[in-house]
Amino acid sequence: MKKECYRCKLSIDLEKDKFVVLATFEEGKNREKIYFHFNCWRLHFDQKAREKAEAVMKGATEKIMPLAQGLFKRLKENLE
Repeated sequence: MKKECYRCKLSIDLEKDKFVVLATFEEGKNREKIYFHFNCWRLHFDQKAREKAEAVMKGATEKIMPLAQGLFKRLKENLE
């Protein structure tokens, strides 16, 4: 049996290839199965983790920058 890899779109031989199945369940029922070659899954997972980390850092930077600017402004005023 063969399936298509979600990432590279090439064929996965379920009897020979090393692969990952990502299954989504809702109310105990399988709603979706996505197949990846094992290496494609690693690349996909790493990419998504990196994107999430970058989004978190961007959000943190946007919150911290006004605070840091206020601190530097007060420090400059105190030094003058």
